[in-house]
Amino acid sequence: MKLKLYIAGILLFFAMNVNAGELRNAHSGYASEKDSIIVTFGDRTRLIIYGENRKELDKIMQYDLNTLLKDLKIKLDSSSADTTYLREEINGNKYLKDKTNDEDYVRIGLRGIHIKDGDTEVRINAKGVEVNSDGDTVTTDSNYRRTGKRFYRSGGGSSPRKGFNIALGLNTYGTNEATAGFIKDKYDLKPFGSRYISLGYIASTTIARGKNARLHLDFGVDFSWYNLMFDGNNTITKDSLKVDFPLVTNENREEVEMKKSKLVVPYVNISFMPTLSFPRSFISYISAGVYGGYRLGSYTKLRREGSKDVDHVRQNFYIEDLRYGFAAELGIRNFPDFFVNYDFNNLYVAEKGPSVRMLSFGVRLF
Repeated sequence: MKLKLYIAGILLFFAMNVNAGELRNAHSGYASEKDSIIVTFGDRTRLIIYGENRKELDKIMQYDLNTLLKDLKIKLDSSSADTTYLREEINGNKYLKDKTNDEDYVRIGLRGIHIKDGDTEVRINAKGVEVNSDGDTVTTDSNYRRTGKRFYRSGGGSSPRKGFNIALGLNTYGTNEATAGFIKDKYDLKPFGSRYISLGYIASTTIARGKNARLHLDFGVDFSWYNLMFDGNNTITKDSLKVDFPLVTNENREEVEMKKSKLVVPYVNISFMPTLSFPRSFISYISAGVYGGYRLGSYTKLRREGSKDVDHVRQNFYIEDLRYGFAAELGIRNFPDFFVNYDFNNLYVAEKGPSVRMLSFGVRLF
């Protein structure tokens, strides 16, 4: 901020010859439409300060005018002319009485961390993170994560998806076609027991910036887990021809009530997702793209009702080694982001298992 000072008249002996001071509002000839302050020093010295309006003049109170005038006297004393007319632009920041509002700083205290960098301020405390940039504020809630994503700054160019991510959701069958030799009731899933978990990192590059929208290309790598909880007391087994979903029975071939019976399939995945971000909108971003994954293994997890013992069986169960599909995300400010993944390929090898494709959906927590 530059403080424009217009000094009219012969500004001589103003520090030593102050016989009377008068402060009044006036409208001078060249600034008839402006608010002005005229300070009179004796009969021969005038100091005129004017602004666009009264609010601008109120800002003068934030400055140390005594120090400013002393510096101006030095400039006048250095002039060899008998009469001096001085019009000069001076950086007024150094004359502020309270410079804390202007300087960049990092403060660490009991209330958290406060960082100021130009027009951007960051506050980090127990409640989360708040970023203010050019009047636009993005906050995070410790219950889920930042809003707008990645401490998104309207003045920056990063994708709101960039960084480490944790996603939590549910699995279901996106398609479940009738397949010879398989009964759908035997491999149905519990809606809220079949959970999807993903941990990963997203890198991003920005290819177009606009005031209200930006386009990014996001590249991600993550580890994910299909937890497929069977709805009944069934489990999955494998023979030389195909998989089966028999009831869990005891030594007397009686059905056993199961507390937990599920199939777990972990993957490592990569993704490519173009993303549109909106710094000033209720919707923070929209992202859609493709992904591919490689199966790292598969196993069943069985736990009988009333028992703490857990049994595991590790086999491939004729599950396809690769998965690939379509992914989409929707970011809403002040709320967790939504995601949906749909596999284009079947979960099981053709004719070795039921013809099902996986659908996962949920929220991204970080």
